[in-house]
Amino acid sequence: MKKYNTILLILFSLFIFSCDEGLAPLNKDQSASLNINIKFINDWPKKDSVLGLRVAAFKLPPSESLLGEITSGNANISDLITDYDIDSKNIEFIYSKLPLDLKYIVVAWQYESDITMQRIVGVYNNSIKTEPAMISLDFGDRKNIEIEVDWNDFPPQPF
Repeated sequence: MKKYNTILLILFSLFIFSCDEGLAPLNKDQSASLNINIKFINDWPKKDSVLGLRVAAFKLPPSESLLGEITSGNANISDLITDYDIDSKNIEFIYSKLPLDLKYIVVAWQYESDITMQRIVGVYNNSIKTEPAMISLDFGDRKNIEIEVDWNDFPPQPF
C-alpha cells in the first residue's frame, strides 16, 4: 500500500509541476482583438428577406472561391446576426496567430436559406466607399473599426 501511495504522490507532483496553464485564456499581450462596430442607415429590407447578417474578415482580397478561403483558414466569420431593424451592432474577433493583415472586412446579408445566397452590404474602408481598406494587427493590439451598412446603397460585389 505504501508503494502505491508513493507512486500516486510522484504522479500528482509531476502533474502539478508540469501544468503550464494550457487551458488558461490567452494573455492580452499574446493576442490581438478587432472590434467591429456596424452602423445601419436607411430603412431595412422586409423582415422575411433578412435571414441574418455575418461579418467576415479575410486575409486575402476577395476571390471567386470565398468558401475555399473560409475552409483554408484565410477568413474569420462571425455567428449569424439575427437582430432586425437595429441601429448598430458590435462584433469582436480575437486573433492569436500574429502579425496579421486583414485585406477585406465585410458585412454580408443572407437573404435566402441557402448559405451561398448572400450579398455584401458593407465594406471596411478608410475614405473611398467602394475600395476596401487593410488593417494590420500585432501582439497586444486592440483596434476598433466601423463599417457602414447603407440599405439603399450597397458597395460593389466582389464578383
